[in-house]
Amino acid sequence: MMNSSMNLVDIASKYILLQPSRKALKGKCPFHKDETTSLLIIPQSNVFKCFGCGAEGGPMEFLMRIENKNRTKVIADIAEKTFPQ
Repeated sequence: MMNSSMNLVDIASKYILLQPSRKALKGKCPFHKDETTSLLIIPQSNVFKCFGCGAEGGPMEFLMRIENKNRTKVIADIAEKTFPQ
């Protein structure tokens, strides 16, 4: 539901440097000690996959992992940023 309106490239690029690679973007995975560029982001599908640690998913899963929060907390944070009171 939310993955289609959240842009994974925009989200991930706030945390890591992304480099073009054919039909995807690659970067060092922030979820493990990565000496190479094992994280692949496919913009057309709005998904990521790390070939080092196996992490994968969409924008929501990326935010949950990078911020160490559960789905409910990530949604609450997004709502607060989108609709401040």
